[in-house]
Amino acid sequence: MMKKLFMTGLIMFLVFFVIGTVVWFTVEDKNNRIETKEKSFKLNEIKRINVHSDNADVHIKKGDTFHVSYEGKSKVNISNQNKTLQVSDNQNVKKRMLNVNPFNSSKAQLTITVPSKQLDEINVTTQVGILDVEDIQSSNATFWNEVTGQINVNNCTFNDTNITANETFISVNNSALSNSEISVNKGKIAINDALVKKSVFKVDRGSIELNKMQPECDLKASVNHGDISMRYLKSPKDVMLKLVPENGKIHVNVPNLHQGKNGTGQHLIELYTNQGDINIL
Repeated sequence: MMKKLFMTGLIMFLVFFVIGTVVWFTVEDKNNRIETKEKSFKLNEIKRINVHSDNADVHIKKGDTFHVSYEGKSKVNISNQNKTLQVSDNQNVKKRMLNVNPFNSSKAQLTITVPSKQLDEINVTTQVGILDVEDIQSSNATFWNEVTGQINVNNCTFNDTNITANETFISVNNSALSNSEISVNKGKIAINDALVKKSVFKVDRGSIELNKMQPECDLKASVNHGDISMRYLKSPKDVMLKLVPENGKIHVNVPNLHQGKNGTGQHLIELYTNQGDINIL
């Protein structure tokens, strides 16, 4: 009798499990269909770009026209408001929840192409994902990664720059930044082959790496917990070098470069750490 009841219960469990699984996957498939959307604008129609993305990887690059393309599962809004390109892909609460469907792993992609002209302003906010900005010129640039991700800036020229991030890797390559402030809570700032003027870089936990820097750079950098490393493209002649590791060491391995005034001291470099070393290589 007990064996018969056990078998009946097992069969009923399996039946309901199979039915539930089929229904779940059917609903998930309906809710997670990939949507695509594209829109183009004339050259003189856009002066500013404003993007807010909850989940998509965002790619902004030089192209022949102002063009926006999106592929993902969120509803995307694309509009031109007073010569400002507005793009948002806000997700609803359900889609922001933990993804437990092994077949639902695709990443949304948002791509914006910009003609070869200087924008007045570019403003991008991301929640989780990668932001790639390549071959763009703008008077003002503001990037904000609210949760976690990566920000890559390549071959760009920005007159005023503000980058704020939480747990993020920030990479700036072959670019010119003026009046910039880059701040990361936990992560890394890597600047490579760049001309940086009147700029401030800050990391709470992580590191700052400055590689192939132009001798004319003017900047301040600080890390609370972590190291700072700086490598010049060629040995600077006129730099005021101020290195302040509170609980760390200073390593300067550049010929004829020392703490304090070098040459005219025209270009100011100030590097600070609380718990970490400062390396000039």
